[in-house]
Amino acid sequence: MNYRHHFHAGNFADVMKHSLQMGLLAALKKKDTAFCFIDTHAGAGIYDLHGMQAQKTGEYLQGIERLTDHRGAPTWVADYLQGILACQAAGGRSHYPGSPWLGLRQLRTQDRAIFMDVQHAEVASLRHYFKDDARVAVHQRNAYEGLNAMIPPKEKRGLVLIDPPYELERDAFPQLVKLIVAAHTKWPTGVYAIWFPIKQRTAIVKFYRELMNSGIPKMLACELLIQPDDNALGLNGSGLIVINPPFGFYEEAQKTMAWLLDRLSDHPQKSSKVRWLANIE
Repeated sequence: MNYRHHFHAGNFADVMKHSLQMGLLAALKKKDTAFCFIDTHAGAGIYDLHGMQAQKTGEYLQGIERLTDHRGAPTWVADYLQGILACQAAGGRSHYPGSPWLGLRQLRTQDRAIFMDVQHAEVASLRHYFKDDARVAVHQRNAYEGLNAMIPPKEKRGLVLIDPPYELERDAFPQLVKLIVAAHTKWPTGVYAIWFPIKQRTAIVKFYRELMNSGIPKMLACELLIQPDDNALGLNGSGLIVINPPFGFYEEAQKTMAWLLDRLSDHPQKSSKVRWLANIE
């Protein structure tokens, strides 16, 4: 997987991640008190699906392009699709919003966003798109040290979205597990959403085991597999770990994932699941 998200924007993994992101932010908005949205690997903010990188891989053709018929879409998916239309109306018909743009659209006047990225070009893009919004702070720093400095936010409520470059991670993602445990230790009441690729089941089993051994008390694992996870050719599925999921998230995530699966894959062995890794009251 290439680190720069321009190659993967709008693919099936984005569709899943961004739909679930909509649900997490919607839950935070149910209370009047302010919250903070932190995106640790924020990327460029907006991508051009007709640009060279997206056209080179064509991954969006098996992602967002498959949702042309969205009749009966679950609420989170409908909100996500409305966000895409708003982004295109503001910029261009081939534009695709990343998690920062979609997240910011969900924020209210009292809420705040912190976007991080280590790449200079990505940070410049974020600052360009969000320069006029006083609710947004953009930082060029490595999330593996930057997140700990940002939490807990002054609002004491919020969502941390973590979507790191997995080409830099080793089997079972030990660096990521260390980041998650450190962040949860410092801010145990925050909501965390951690995206991960599913290529081989053995690595995912180890990843889950490390998380369960961490002692974090409330964790969900959401998986969407567009083909069997023993396929050695590439990205077989997309996953999202959710720590401290809001009330009702489990049930709505199941509905959302099932609806997306029917539209994102024709493989006879496709599957989706939402299960608890830890659920201790």
